[in-house]
Amino acid sequence: METKKTYRLWTFQSVDVIKELKSKGIFQASWARYSPTSYFPKSYRWMAKQMAANNISCIDCAPIWAWHSCEKYEKAPTLVDARCLLSDMDLQGGIQTIEFECPAELVLLSTYGTWNMMLHDTFYPGEEDKIDRKTTSRLFATERRKFRKYDSIQATLPYLKLAWVKEIRDLNLKPNDFDYNAEEEV
Repeated sequence: METKKTYRLWTFQSVDVIKELKSKGIFQASWARYSPTSYFPKSYRWMAKQMAANNISCIDCAPIWAWHSCEKYEKAPTLVDARCLLSDMDLQGGIQTIEFECPAELVLLSTYGTWNMMLHDTFYPGEEDKIDRKTTSRLFATERRKFRKYDSIQATLPYLKLAWVKEIRDLNLKPNDFDYNAEEEV
Protein backbone atom coordinates (compact mmCIF):
# COMPACT_ATOMS: atom_id res chain seq x y z
CA MET A 1 0.00 0.00 0.00
CA GLU A 2 1.41 3.36 -1.07
CA THR A 3 1.70 6.05 1.59
CA LYS A 4 0.78 9.55 0.52
CA LYS A 5 3.39 12.25 1.06
CA THR A 6 2.58 14.71 3.81
CA TYR A 7 4.10 17.91 5.15
CA ARG A 8 4.48 18.90 8.80
CA LEU A 9 3.46 22.58 8.99
CA TRP A 10 2.85 25.32 11.57
CA THR A 11 0.41 28.21 11.38
CA PHE A 12 -0.41 31.08 13.72
CA GLN A 13 -4.15 31.60 14.05
CA SER A 14 -6.50 33.62 16.20
CA VAL A 15 -8.58 31.98 18.90
CA ASP A 16 -11.66 32.71 16.73
CA VAL A 17 -10.19 30.68 13.88
CA ILE A 18 -9.42 27.85 16.28
CA LYS A 19 -12.99 27.90 17.61
CA GLU A 20 -14.30 27.68 14.04
CA LEU A 21 -11.88 24.86 13.21
CA LYS A 22 -12.98 22.90 16.28
CA SER A 23 -16.70 23.46 15.73
CA LYS A 24 -16.79 22.85 11.94
CA GLY A 25 -13.85 20.46 11.59
CA ILE A 26 -12.45 22.65 8.81
CA PHE A 27 -11.33 26.23 8.41
CA GLN A 28 -11.38 28.18 5.15
CA ALA A 29 -10.17 31.78 5.10
CA SER A 30 -12.65 34.34 3.85
CA TRP A 31 -11.46 37.14 1.58
CA ALA A 32 -13.44 39.48 3.86
CA ARG A 33 -10.64 39.09 6.46
CA TYR A 34 -8.47 41.42 4.39
CA SER A 35 -8.95 45.14 3.95
CA PRO A 36 -9.69 45.80 0.27
CA THR A 37 -7.49 48.92 0.41
CA SER A 38 -4.35 46.99 1.35
CA TYR A 39 -2.12 45.30 -1.18
CA PHE A 40 -2.42 41.93 0.57
CA PRO A 41 -5.64 40.77 -1.15
CA LYS A 42 -4.06 41.40 -4.55
CA SER A 43 -0.91 39.46 -3.68
CA TYR A 44 -2.89 36.67 -1.99
CA ARG A 45 -5.15 36.37 -5.07
CA TRP A 46 -2.01 36.09 -7.19
CA MET A 47 -0.82 33.24 -4.94
CA ALA A 48 -4.26 31.57 -5.17
CA LYS A 49 -3.86 31.67 -8.99
CA GLN A 50 -0.46 30.01 -8.64
CA MET A 51 -2.06 27.34 -6.47
CA ALA A 52 -4.78 26.80 -9.11
CA ALA A 53 -2.08 26.47 -11.78
CA ASN A 54 -0.68 23.65 -9.60
CA ASN A 55 -4.11 21.93 -9.30
CA ILE A 56 -4.78 23.25 -5.79
CA SER A 57 -8.13 25.00 -5.73
CA CYS A 58 -9.01 27.52 -3.03
CA ILE A 59 -12.52 27.70 -4.54
CA ASP A 60 -13.63 31.21 -3.46
CA CYS A 61 -11.49 31.36 -0.32
CA ALA A 62 -8.16 32.96 0.50
CA PRO A 63 -5.12 30.74 0.97
CA ILE A 64 -4.15 29.71 4.48
CA TRP A 65 -0.52 30.49 5.25
CA ALA A 66 1.77 28.25 7.24
CA TRP A 67 5.46 27.51 7.76
CA HIS A 68 7.35 24.53 6.35
CA SER A 69 10.94 25.49 7.18
CA CYS A 70 12.42 28.32 9.22
CA GLU A 71 16.14 28.96 8.75
CA LYS A 72 16.78 25.23 8.42
CA TYR A 73 14.95 22.72 6.23
CA GLU A 74 11.78 21.38 7.95
CA LYS A 75 12.53 23.30 11.18
CA ALA A 76 9.65 24.77 13.18
CA PRO A 77 9.32 28.53 13.50
CA THR A 78 10.59 30.28 16.61
CA LEU A 79 9.14 33.07 18.70
CA VAL A 80 11.22 35.48 16.58
CA ASP A 81 9.38 34.30 13.44
CA ALA A 82 6.04 34.77 15.19
CA ARG A 83 6.95 38.19 16.56
CA CYS A 84 8.04 39.42 13.13
CA LEU A 85 4.63 38.56 11.69
CA LEU A 86 2.24 39.40 14.50
CA SER A 87 1.27 42.80 15.79
CA ASP A 88 0.55 43.66 19.41
CA MET A 89 -3.12 43.86 18.41
CA ASP A 90 -2.96 40.27 17.07
CA LEU A 91 -1.34 39.09 20.30
CA GLN A 92 -3.87 40.98 22.44
CA GLY A 93 -6.71 39.20 20.63
CA GLY A 94 -5.15 35.80 21.23
CA ILE A 95 -2.96 33.79 18.86
CA GLN A 96 -2.16 30.11 19.04
CA THR A 97 0.12 27.83 17.06
CA ILE A 98 -1.43 24.96 15.16
CA GLU A 99 1.00 22.18 14.29
CA PHE A 100 -0.44 19.90 11.65
CA GLU A 101 0.36 17.33 9.00
CA CYS A 102 -1.48 17.50 5.70
CA PRO A 103 -1.37 15.93 2.24
CA ALA A 104 1.47 17.40 0.16
CA GLU A 105 -0.76 17.65 -2.90
CA LEU A 106 -2.78 20.39 -1.16
CA VAL A 107 0.26 22.56 -0.42
CA LEU A 108 2.16 25.06 -2.53
CA LEU A 109 5.58 25.81 -1.05
CA SER A 110 7.40 29.07 -1.74
CA THR A 111 10.47 30.85 -0.45
CA TYR A 112 9.69 33.48 2.14
CA GLY A 113 12.57 35.78 1.19
CA THR A 114 11.52 35.96 -2.46
CA TRP A 115 7.87 36.42 -1.46
CA ASN A 116 8.75 39.40 0.73
CA MET A 117 10.80 40.91 -2.07
CA MET A 118 7.78 40.53 -4.36
CA LEU A 119 5.43 42.04 -1.78
CA HIS A 120 7.52 45.17 -1.39
CA ASP A 121 8.89 45.55 -4.93
CA THR A 122 5.97 44.28 -6.99
CA PHE A 123 2.61 44.14 -5.23
CA TYR A 124 2.94 47.23 -3.06
CA PRO A 125 3.58 49.51 -6.06
CA GLY A 126 0.92 47.56 -7.99
CA GLU A 127 3.23 46.18 -10.65
CA GLU A 128 2.36 42.49 -10.54
CA ASP A 129 2.37 42.42 -14.34
CA LYS A 130 6.17 42.74 -14.04
CA ILE A 131 6.59 39.36 -12.34
CA ASP A 132 8.89 37.47 -14.66
CA ARG A 133 9.55 33.77 -15.07
CA LYS A 134 12.92 34.02 -13.28
CA THR A 135 11.32 35.52 -10.14
CA THR A 136 8.53 32.96 -10.18
CA SER A 137 11.05 30.16 -10.61
CA ARG A 138 13.08 31.47 -7.65
CA LEU A 139 9.89 31.81 -5.56
CA PHE A 140 8.99 28.16 -6.00
CA ALA A 141 12.53 26.70 -5.74
CA THR A 142 11.89 24.91 -2.44
CA GLU A 143 13.60 21.55 -2.84
CA ARG A 144 15.94 20.61 -0.01
CA ARG A 145 18.98 20.85 -2.30
CA LYS A 146 18.05 24.44 -3.24
CA PHE A 147 17.30 25.54 0.31
CA ARG A 148 19.47 28.43 1.41
CA LYS A 149 20.43 28.53 5.07
CA TYR A 150 18.64 31.29 6.98
CA ASP A 151 15.80 31.54 4.47
CA SER A 152 12.39 30.09 5.21
CA ILE A 153 9.80 28.17 3.25
CA GLN A 154 6.17 29.15 3.59
CA ALA A 155 3.20 27.02 2.64
CA THR A 156 -0.19 27.97 1.26
CA LEU A 157 -3.13 25.62 1.33
CA PRO A 158 -6.84 25.92 0.53
CA TYR A 159 -8.18 24.88 3.92
CA LEU A 160 -7.18 23.40 7.25
CA LYS A 161 -8.85 20.27 8.62
CA LEU A 162 -9.10 19.48 12.32
CA ALA A 163 -8.22 15.86 11.50
CA TRP A 164 -4.74 16.99 10.43
CA VAL A 165 -3.97 18.79 13.69
CA LYS A 166 -1.25 17.29 15.86
CA GLU A 167 -1.28 20.02 18.51
CA ILE A 168 -2.72 23.46 19.27
CA ARG A 169 -0.72 25.43 21.80
CA ASP A 170 -0.53 28.90 23.22
CA LEU A 171 2.01 31.23 21.73
CA ASN A 172 4.44 32.34 24.42
CA LEU A 173 4.32 36.03 23.39
CA LYS A 174 2.62 39.02 24.98
CA PRO A 175 1.89 42.47 23.52
CA ASN A 176 4.70 44.99 24.04
CA ASP A 177 7.00 42.20 25.20
CA PHE A 178 10.26 41.85 23.33
CA ASP A 179 12.06 39.99 26.11
CA TYR A 180 11.55 36.36 25.08
CA ASN A 181 13.71 33.37 24.22
CA ALA A 182 14.57 33.92 20.56
CA GLU A 183 15.45 30.23 20.12
CA GLU A 184 12.16 28.91 21.53
CA GLU A 185 10.13 27.04 18.94
CA VAL A 186 6.45 27.86 18.79
